[in-house]
Amino acid sequence: MDLPRRLYFRMALYIGAALVAFVALGIGSVVFVASNELENYSAMRHGTLGQKAADILNEQGRDGLARWLTSDAAIPDDVTVYVLDEQSHDILDRPLPRELEGFIRQSVVGPPDALDGSYRPVRLAPQLIGPAGERYAFLVLPNRIGIFGSPAVALGIAVAGLLVIATVAWFIARTVGRPIGELQLAARELALGHIDRRVPEAIVRRKDELGRLAADFNGMADKLAALLAGRSQLMGELSHELRSPLARLQAALALAAARHGFGDAERTRVEQEIRRMDAVIGDLLRFSRLDAAATIDRRLVRVKELLTGLLADEEVEARTRNLNLCLATTGDLAVVGDPELLRSGFENVVRNAIRYAPPGSEVTVLAAREADRIAVAIRDQGPGVPAEYLEKIFEPYVRVPKSIDDAGSTGLGLAIARRVAEVHGGRIAARNREGGGLEVTFTLPAAG
Repeated sequence: MDLPRRLYFRMALYIGAALVAFVALGIGSVVFVASNELENYSAMRHGTLGQKAADILNEQGRDGLARWLTSDAAIPDDVTVYVLDEQSHDILDRPLPRELEGFIRQSVVGPPDALDGSYRPVRLAPQLIGPAGERYAFLVLPNRIGIFGSPAVALGIAVAGLLVIATVAWFIARTVGRPIGELQLAARELALGHIDRRVPEAIVRRKDELGRLAADFNGMADKLAALLAGRSQLMGELSHELRSPLARLQAALALAAARHGFGDAERTRVEQEIRRMDAVIGDLLRFSRLDAAATIDRRLVRVKELLTGLLADEEVEARTRNLNLCLATTGDLAVVGDPELLRSGFENVVRNAIRYAPPGSEVTVLAAREADRIAVAIRDQGPGVPAEYLEKIFEPYVRVPKSIDDAGSTGLGLAIARRVAEVHGGRIAARNREGGGLEVTFTLPAAG
């Protein structure tokens, strides 16, 4: 049997046990209350009260019995005593309960006895015989009919039922709900990049299906962490190993140019390719460090100041493309994070916008506070991105088909930007603007 079926079977077993316990409690309560009421009723009918009524009838007649019932009789508050003549009339002229009237006429008072005296019908109440032989039925009725007539009994049954249900619900929550909640939390944090997150050992040590599932999850997380660490280490070492010969190549190129006189075009081309390789390796190294980073340097960062400095540095490249850079901020904009990483994330998106914006257009950076978040939106007036690539552009080395200029791109800029947002507890998203252009928005937690 697979895990979901076993889990459903166990929950059904718990709920079924609760229902059985509740039904057993209800039946036990019914039997107890019914037997107690029957015992009290029988004692009332056949005890001293009925005998005393018979004595009063013989000594004082019908009128004396009526006076005794209204004044001196010790009748409990929870019952009503009727004395009925052979026509089912109460001697105190009180009406019978409508729902019981037919039953009383037939089985309590009953029809006249057989004349030969050899048969007497069953009577469900004692018979009082007067001085002249007249018969009266001594009927005691509870004021509240039913097992829930007493408020104390009804309250007790309700409280007991609630205790049974609450106990089983607590047991289910502790046995099933808490482990599932821990698994869900661990999975969510692992997906957010917290590769050291594991399910607590208290759940792993359980001997049931959820314990085995927690152990499998932790094993999967360990293997995933090992794979990521190995990949990051490989990328870091590879980047370092590539940079050393690249530096030597640059030195050799300068020496060869000095000795043999490279033409300007050839030297410029070689240097351009070397710079491109250096940029790719730099981004690869930065991405590998971000991917493996468990902690970052956290300080209070003023977003407006950071963006102002960034756009000032990018102004030179924007002018070469005849672009206008605009910054608009509102509210108190502060986040807690690594200023260098945040600048790198914003810079990659701004440079991407500058690269794709048409000459003579505008690149706008908007920053504002939205409740407990800071939103930074970078807008351009370029061609935008096909809808199916709005999520994919943040993956490493994803190229948008028919993009107008990929020469200056390393393929990791937006991937680094997304990782920067994630390690700061935020996110990044892109959308096509109405009228043309792309908008990339960082959403980061605001500083308290």
